Amino acid sequence: MIKRWKFAQNGFTAQTKALTLGFIMSEKNTHIEPEWLTKKYVGNKLCRYFEDGSLQLKKLETEPATAKGDNYASVMTRINLEYTTKDSKETQSATFLLKTTFAAKDPAANLLAGYGAYTREMDMYEQILPHLAKMVRSELVDSRKMFAATVAVDRERDSILFEDLSLENYKLACRLKKLDLEHTHLVLGKLADFHAAAAVLAERKPGIFEKNYDRGFFNKHFRGFQPIFRNLLQALSRSLELNSDLKHCYQSKIDRLVYTIMDYGERSTSTNPGDFLTLAHGDLWTTNMMFQYDEQGNPTNAVLIDFQFSVWNSPAIDLHYFFTTSIQDHLRWKHQTELVQFYYYQLVESLKKLKYSRTIPSLFEFQLQFRARSFYAVFCSLISEPCMLYTGTEEASIAQGLSTAESGVRFRDSVYHADHIRDKMVLTLLFLDQQGLLDDM
Repeated sequence: MIKRWKFAQNGFTAQTKALTLGFIMSEKNTHIEPEWLTKKYVGNKLCRYFEDGSLQLKKLETEPATAKGDNYASVMTRINLEYTTKDSKETQSATFLLKTTFAAKDPAANLLAGYGAYTREMDMYEQILPHLAKMVRSELVDSRKMFAATVAVDRERDSILFEDLSLENYKLACRLKKLDLEHTHLVLGKLADFHAAAAVLAERKPGIFEKNYDRGFFNKHFRGFQPIFRNLLQALSRSLELNSDLKHCYQSKIDRLVYTIMDYGERSTSTNPGDFLTLAHGDLWTTNMMFQYDEQGNPTNAVLIDFQFSVWNSPAIDLHYFFTTSIQDHLRWKHQTELVQFYYYQLVESLKKLKYSRTIPSLFEFQLQFRARSFYAVFCSLISEPCMLYTGTEEASIAQGLSTAESGVRFRDSVYHADHIRDKMVLTLLFLDQQGLLDDM
């Protein structure tokens, strides 16, 4: 949610900002190139990455990798460079992406730090993803790219340097149109491999996920998002005044949810004996996956990006988040059960190939596990999705999400007063209410 890798072709412009789950992008943020980003610094990192000490950096140019307003918690810089080596005197060109923070200037810094977001993503790219990619490639015999390759992680500067996937024609899908069945199946297959590999990695390297993988959006340690969630639900309640039927049926339930959202959220992510657990991506929606296509325009691969909220938990939270925020509505309303089945069969196949030693749940048991975490869909439906689909013109910032001033209230109201969100809420509230997810739980 935090970064926007490609934007113009997908509706990600400064005019169509997305408020995503309280990660609110601000037009006030401008691209600031780090002072330490020099030819010497980049050259040293590339020498290690290519394992070639003869590499000489001849030219280095930088530019913003995302549009103004698309990114608030990190700075994404595209690095264009030219270099030579002893084996090739001809100048070669390359492009990489650098992700850095500007925590000292951003009002979300303390919030993200409380969730361990920055250190977790560095851990993922340095310690976890290379293992998972190797397991998928060698043991699941899938040569397709799984993640962006890590060039360097610099903990002193809170930065990650990785390959630029756009050079291989990877693209984002449209967050407004969402994913059709072909894209959905592709993502579920890749997600199943990711979950299977992580579960087996935990067996092979005991303790690897014990530190800093316990703080998803809901957890028992930190409630940094609570004021934002409450403010957004209050804005939803106000929007129901525009529809007497919705007000009568649901307003009191939304008003009650304002004060129970964190408790129910924590309950929905609590683990139970016998649950199948693994590393969940934690933030699986359309802008955190990129697709590669064949010449006919058919998707051939999906790559996962952005691992700041990866968490050791049930894979069901990824499924709920993905179904709610990223797939087309007819798939979400009518086909969730069969999509869970599709994912489950891929998961089981991959676990067996990787020689997972623990008990694999039956499909019935896994469907129960999925339903037991259904409240996660309330959080995603009523808070995440409306913000992700925001197309308004109000200033979107973390301060506006937290503020009780008129400007903050006006912004949050604009999220829920949009016609496409009001229309969607008619179906969304009915869908959730019929499952008892808006009642006391």
